[in-house]
Amino acid sequence: MSERDREPVQVPADVLEGLEAVRRHLGHNVLDVATIRYFANERGRRALAIWIHRCPEEYGRGLLDGFQATS
Repeated sequence: MSERDREPVQVPADVLEGLEAVRRHLGHNVLDVATIRYFANERGRRALAIWIHRCPEEYGRGLLDGFQATS
C-alpha cells in the first residue's frame, strides 16, 4: 500500500461533523452503513447520508485511515 493510501480521507466539513455526531451516538457500531445513513437522515445530517451513499469505498477507507475536513 502506498503512502497516499494511508492518508486520511478528505471530506467536506459538514460530512465530518455528521460523522463525528454519528460516532458519538452509535459508538463503535459504524460498520453498518445502512444504519448510519438512516441515523444521518433522521438527525438532519443529509450531507453525510448522501456522501456515504455516493462514496462507500472512501467511507470504508476512512474507517481505517481516518477522515479530515477539506479546506
